[in-house]
Amino acid sequence: VFVHSIATGEGESGDVESTYFGNVNEQVLKVCEELQGIPELQGGFNAVGFSQGSQFLRAVVEYCQHKGPKMHVLVTMGGQHEGISNVPGCANEHDNWCWLMQEIMEHGAYTTWASEHVVQAQYVKDPQDLHGYMKYNPFLPVINNEHADKNPQYRTNLASLEKLVLLRFEYDSVVIPRESSWFSFFNGTDLIPMRDLDIYKEDWIGLKQLDERGAIDIGDVPGDHMEFTMEWFMEHVVEKYLLSPMEEPHISAV
Repeated sequence: VFVHSIATGEGESGDVESTYFGNVNEQVLKVCEELQGIPELQGGFNAVGFSQGSQFLRAVVEYCQHKGPKMHVLVTMGGQHEGISNVPGCANEHDNWCWLMQEIMEHGAYTTWASEHVVQAQYVKDPQDLHGYMKYNPFLPVINNEHADKNPQYRTNLASLEKLVLLRFEYDSVVIPRESSWFSFFNGTDLIPMRDLDIYKEDWIGLKQLDERGAIDIGDVPGDHMEFTMEWFMEHVVEKYLLSPMEEPHISAV
């Protein structure tokens, strides 16, 4: 099995910095180009997205699936597919980049600078300011096809997946609401499940097509955000989704 770990920055420190600061659309397109240049992936691959990497890898599918290489299975763990309503917490109290991100976000996610340079601001979906979300957020409304001028390629590309796995951390204290990992949206008073949202009912990105053919799995990871054992991961993710017998060899990318 060939495993490729995607980095968005130069070196370890640069990769950590790019977790909090950068333009997500630019990062996604860079990843698309990187994957196209890896010979071992040209026959297709499976992918695992951790936390915000969930929606970033989904964007890779929507933007680039038709260009190749083809992603067969996408497993997302603790993703923020329907955004976050509050500034995300910091899992590590010594993570200075995270604290800086939080300080900037406290002054507003929907400012021109923050929406273009702070990664987390690019998937904040404040139910009390959906106008600001649609106007200033350059990423999440795009990959969720929420604008009036919809891109049909996004729906075609995501619907081409063989399997989309949506895993929520059962006791997630970082992603608010944690059900965003399942494409549920908190409108300020109620939590609306995926199948009751327009993104599903009108099939803006292919979720309905995937669901109707049984290609969406929804489940829980026991624990808080990004807390899981390697034993659990091997049994419930790797063996179940990444190493399943297929007609053609699949390569797993993490």
